[in-house]
Amino acid sequence: MNLPKLRFPEFREAGEWGAKKLIDTAYKEVKWSFVGGPFGSNLKSSDYVDDGIRVIQLQNIGDAEFLDNYKIFTSQEKANELLSNNIYPGDIILSKMGDPVGRACLIPDFHNRYVMCSDGIRLVVDEKLHSKYFIYLLINSIQFRSLVEKAATGSTRKRIGLDDLKNLPMFLPKKQEQQKIADCLSSLDALIAAQADKLDALKTHKKGLMQQLFPREGETVPRLRFAEFRGAGEWEVKQLGEISNI
Repeated sequence: MNLPKLRFPEFREAGEWGAKKLIDTAYKEVKWSFVGGPFGSNLKSSDYVDDGIRVIQLQNIGDAEFLDNYKIFTSQEKANELLSNNIYPGDIILSKMGDPVGRACLIPDFHNRYVMCSDGIRLVVDEKLHSKYFIYLLINSIQFRSLVEKAATGSTRKRIGLDDLKNLPMFLPKKQEQQKIADCLSSLDALIAAQADKLDALKTHKKGLMQQLFPREGETVPRLRFAEFRGAGEWEVKQLGEISNI
């Protein structure tokens, strides 16, 4: 049966999830709502500029996260030339290859538009029928990922084509249940992000304390010292071999 093992009480009698294909979630009223990136010959390194329209590379497509540490740009003119390969904030981008193949992330709102790399796939979800965040979560689920792996080709580096990907099956509940699941999991994502921010702040605080609690190069007394040791004098100079067995 096409039913999850855990279900919200109000949907336990809602019946089985319906069989669909990934392409069925695309918004048909939007042109290029499910489309791949440009052929390699249509976007070359010679088309890159210092500033302009950002190009989203495979390196930016993380496993359920956008990775912002790799930035290249092309001109407005080139982006207009590749209009069918433009992608916009809130769209889903999937990878045709890489590790793992088929991974997806949401496009951030750093810019008004972007150009996809050749191995990217744009998906605009029909939000009249589906929860975009639910579809995004489902694409990154273990169940769907295993289907992508089986359909992918290549021994050293897996790759999946646009046609193979769009025809992969998925089971979907009605939109109301999709939204309930998406709301639940997105609240957990928000909590994880908040805890990650706190962890980063603590790491920064610790680093700052260590710089103050240990003497700097050429000094024998730390800049910051606990009250009971402020009159304890200078720190002793030792060789590492004197305090350890190497």
